[in-house]
Amino acid sequence: MKKTILLCGVLMFLFSCGKNEKAQDTAEVQDQELLSQADTELGFNKKQVKKLIFKNLDEIEDSKEMNLQLLSKVAANLKIKYSDIKINETSSINYDDQIVFFVLTTVSHDKKAFTTNDNDNELGNYFQRKYLFVNREDGSVIAEEFDDNLGYYDNEAIQFSKSHILKDLVFLNETTPAIAFYTEASASSRIVLYSEKKFTLITLADKEIKKVLYEYPIRLTNGDSNGSGTFQIETLETGMSFSNDKTNGYFDLIITKNFSYEEAVENDLENGIEEKSDLKIKKELEKIKYNGREYAFHRDDRLRFLE
Repeated sequence: MKKTILLCGVLMFLFSCGKNEKAQDTAEVQDQELLSQADTELGFNKKQVKKLIFKNLDEIEDSKEMNLQLLSKVAANLKIKYSDIKINETSSINYDDQIVFFVLTTVSHDKKAFTTNDNDNELGNYFQRKYLFVNREDGSVIAEEFDDNLGYYDNEAIQFSKSHILKDLVFLNETTPAIAFYTEASASSRIVLYSEKKFTLITLADKEIKKVLYEYPIRLTNGDSNGSGTFQIETLETGMSFSNDKTNGYFDLIITKNFSYEEAVENDLENGIEEKSDLKIKKELEKIKYNGREYAFHRDDRLRFLE
């Protein structure tokens, strides 16, 4: 009798463990499939709304639209020299049939960099980043705004890339389009391994620029290297889509986070160090809701592997 009870207890324990493992596996699969499901287009009152923004950063396609003739008109309307526009760091997309959006990079002659010895321009030229909605026909400005966070000197330690506008507009609900773009900040160093891609969603409301999501980190790397093969680096990469659920009129954002840690050590016979390579991965999920003004998020700079 005791043996029978013991056997039943063991079987029930194993069955329970199996159920827990299966539940964990199912939850993980569901998390991984969220963005895949969002890849489809869902119908809302005969309106097709694509929920996926991007699965991973390698699949992002940039907007190739750039009307240089219109940009020349914009420069005249802004009363700036066309030659002051950094064309290779300027991007554009058609917002609708009448409006074009630019992320404009221009050199500023008003800002100078000084050292303690008063040597002018040691940091080089200062470049400003401006958001512009303009009329598609004559280049007249509808709305404009500088982004001081993306201003930089030529020779600063942290450099900013061109702001890459995604090829397609995204829809915050069935009728509200938004422009999606990201900008990379990186350290110009072989020793300090730092870079960050920051993602922004902008829309136009009553002739005003509205940043509904501002500088969300979609890729972040931290680490260090000896510059010749030995390094340790932690990387965050994300995917992003809209949920079917809405808060305050806009779809909730679903963000999948993939953390990876890589360590590599080169062979050093003199110091008795053997070659080593290690890779670790961790997955997380975040949901961000629109609070009526913006998709408010708490910036999480915690490292999952590095100390």
